[in-house]
Amino acid sequence: MTLSIVIHRPENSSAGDPAPTEAEAMRLAVRDAVWEIADAHWTMGSDAMLVSTDLSPDYMLSHFRRALARRGFDQTGLLLVTSVGPRAAWSDLPMEAEGWLRDVLA
Repeated sequence: MTLSIVIHRPENSSAGDPAPTEAEAMRLAVRDAVWEIADAHWTMGSDAMLVSTDLSPDYMLSHFRRALARRGFDQTGLLLVTSVGPRAAWSDLPMEAEGWLRDVLA
């Protein structure tokens, strides 16, 4: 499996800042879309997650955009999907997250 990082910040929409409840609904749409394509992922906060899947970042971005559109959102906010190589580095992750990363990158 390939590891990707997904960063989603609905607050950085080109159409302006959505209301807090709308931003949370957008985050939920992306999180639900992650479950549709990968059951192995690690949420690092409200706006970032690591996803283990063999799908390309381009496909994942398209999938997330469609998921947002299905829920009536015409803007995505800042949405970045990129691959993480086997030489990833990190600091101060919880031990559980560090173990998960080592397993995924092995």
